[in-house]
Amino acid sequence: MRNFTNRAAHLLFLLIVFTVLWSCKTKEKAKRSSLEGKKTEYLIEQMRMNEFAFETFSAKAVITLRQEGKKHTFKSNIRIKKDSAIWISITPLFGIELGRVMITEDTVKVINRLEKQYFIGDYEYINQRFNIDFEYQVIQAILLGNSIAFELDDKIKFSIDKDDYYLGNLRKSKARKADEKPKKIEKQKEEVVSLWINQENFKIDRFLLSDLSADRFILGEYKNQMTLEDQQIPEYLHFEVQSANPAIVEIQYSRVSLNKALKFSFNISSKYEQIRF
Repeated sequence: MRNFTNRAAHLLFLLIVFTVLWSCKTKEKAKRSSLEGKKTEYLIEQMRMNEFAFETFSAKAVITLRQEGKKHTFKSNIRIKKDSAIWISITPLFGIELGRVMITEDTVKVINRLEKQYFIGDYEYINQRFNIDFEYQVIQAILLGNSIAFELDDKIKFSIDKDDYYLGNLRKSKARKADEKPKKIEKQKEEVVSLWINQENFKIDRFLLSDLSADRFILGEYKNQMTLEDQQIPEYLHFEVQSANPAIVEIQYSRVSLNKALKFSFNISSKYEQIRF
């Protein structure tokens, strides 16, 4: 089956996979660190209390992709129905839609309008094809700056790192090295989850998500928290992806609205060809 050969189609698909190079386990254990459990438990409770709450979310966004020394900028409309669907329409700056993405709890759909192609795949196919753990909840959290769930056990480290609280399953010093030079960190069997949490609003300032066994990393940073209906959400999102095809993805939100009736249209023309990646 013919693959996407058009550059725009490749960029479109990358916007899906940049958030799924790593997926955290969401099941929480009852066990807590005997030394730092109270601090850890309190910090996680505060993060959850300050989560960005919504039923529907919509925003205009400018997405910038830097890869292989080249920069590409797109306009997009992003819509999210909580715990149900993420819908993204992507256009170049001159306004013709390149493609459309729909992510639900069990399916990913992509329309490539330039090539008149479409892709529909379940998570089992995506996980096997790309050797990743695709999880809807992680993508939703990353796009909104919400906390990323991970197992709470005696490996979780709590500390203070300058103006942030640090929470993760690497010690702060090692996590900082991973943040600066992720490929040089000593490999270990377990995956890395590190969060740098603002001491004033308990929102995530930075995160490191990595699968060291597969040399995959996402370094994320949130800036310019804006207030919307007495809640805070980052205006600027920066993701550095370290993988076989390293890339930097930036998202700048504008015209954000909450809890309005939204359409998630995803009609596929009968003239389009179904492809497999």
